[in-house]
Amino acid sequence: MNEELLELQRQLESAQLAKSSIPLSERNVVESVQKLHELHIINYDLLHTVTGKEYITPEQLRLEIAAEIKKLGRVSLIDLADIVGLDLYHVEKQAQLMVSDDPGLMLIQGEVISNSYWDNVAEDVNERLQ
Repeated sequence: MNEELLELQRQLESAQLAKSSIPLSERNVVESVQKLHELHIINYDLLHTVTGKEYITPEQLRLEIAAEIKKLGRVSLIDLADIVGLDLYHVEKQAQLMVSDDPGLMLIQGEVISNSYWDNVAEDVNERLQ
């Protein structure tokens, strides 16, 4: 059994290292992914980017939203949509889920704002008043 597994691993490695004689176009890859998703071979949610050339999972979108919030303290949903290249609908939906799950975040007039942002604003105001 182990010999068979090692042989299969060697075959896989050689196949991965071999240069393809017929390169796939972006369109072919997108169509292949769509077909795999329709056949439930890929059994998780995929979101199309605006260009239609890339996919992103909702989980990855939430990670990217969290990274932007951590970096800036607050971020506009419209800016997020531009940054990740997705339709505003998907960004807003995931942002609402994040805000409902995290008491340290709030969604105000199309912006996700963290409590740390408000703390920094309060500190800045306090420093200016003194």
